[in-house]
Amino acid sequence: METEELIRNILLFIQKERTLEQVCLEFGLHEYEVFDLIYQARESGNNIVYRKEQDDIYMINQGDIEFRDKNTYNFETNDANEFKFIAVSDTLFGSKSQQLSILNDIYQKGYEMGYDNVILCGNISAGIYPITDRYKETLFLDDTYEQIEYISKFFPKIEGMTTYFITGKNDDKHIKKYKVDIGRRIADKRSDMVYLGPKSCDLLIDKVRVQLLSSQLAKTYTSSYRTQQQIDSYRSEDKPDILIMGGLLQMEKYYYRNVHCLSVPSVCATTKEMNDKRYANTVGAWYVTVRTNEKGLLDSFTAFNSPYYTTDKNDYTKAKKLDIKDNPKKLVLIKGEELNG
Repeated sequence: METEELIRNILLFIQKERTLEQVCLEFGLHEYEVFDLIYQARESGNNIVYRKEQDDIYMINQGDIEFRDKNTYNFETNDANEFKFIAVSDTLFGSKSQQLSILNDIYQKGYEMGYDNVILCGNISAGIYPITDRYKETLFLDDTYEQIEYISKFFPKIEGMTTYFITGKNDDKHIKKYKVDIGRRIADKRSDMVYLGPKSCDLLIDKVRVQLLSSQLAKTYTSSYRTQQQIDSYRSEDKPDILIMGGLLQMEKYYYRNVHCLSVPSVCATTKEMNDKRYANTVGAWYVTVRTNEKGLLDSFTAFNSPYYTTDKNDYTKAKKLDIKDNPKKLVLIKGEELNG
């Protein structure tokens, strides 16, 4: 068994409190070997707690340390008092419905139009399902660590372009199963990807407040209901200037209670689960420009949509990595690995 796989198995084993002796017996290891592996796991961000009692040592894996405080992130506008970004959501990497080719196209178009920031509104991964779940077969990667490695390797990468992302309810499945916050793990492996935290983040663009959310609730019959419900929940003094919400699989823009609202579509084909739940799924992205005045307050908010009407059910078998090398004007598609055997 390779070291990395052994560490994963130990972390899974000590999700319930175990003694050092139990770990040694379970994996056929000496005490010093267990301590070395636990040290490596802690260096990778796992919160493993020890306590000594009588003649043995007890240990438990408490998983990645969760964000405790409200997440905030600051941006500054450029010399023209503009901040431009692409808004995407629900890429569902690891699902057979993922659309890496479309995501690559979104990045390429944005790069060519001068966008150097991407904001992803949750569900970067497909999550995982129990072995007995009927949706398990809809994944081509059904393991937390495989999805982390795949996203880290194949998520579009363009020099000078940064992806900021939150996680959503699909990504939460990794925490529930393995106590692993994949957002942290991906950001550790990719310097061009900045993790903003789970489920939500407040962005400040100069003095413009943008609330970024990934919906944790089911879709409704009326497409605008979830976002209107969110805006209605704000007290007047708490309202953001802009609300951007992913997880709703829809593309919608409107202005309500002095809040600019964007529903961000997915970048994946319709999954079996979406079909079973009768969820309409819009695929595409928003290209957004926020302009501020001399006081740093909101001057204008513009967003144009870019829908994609056709998806490829076999796109996951044709995975290619979008990367930019040396020449900043040259986009290079590097052929990836065949993933369906």
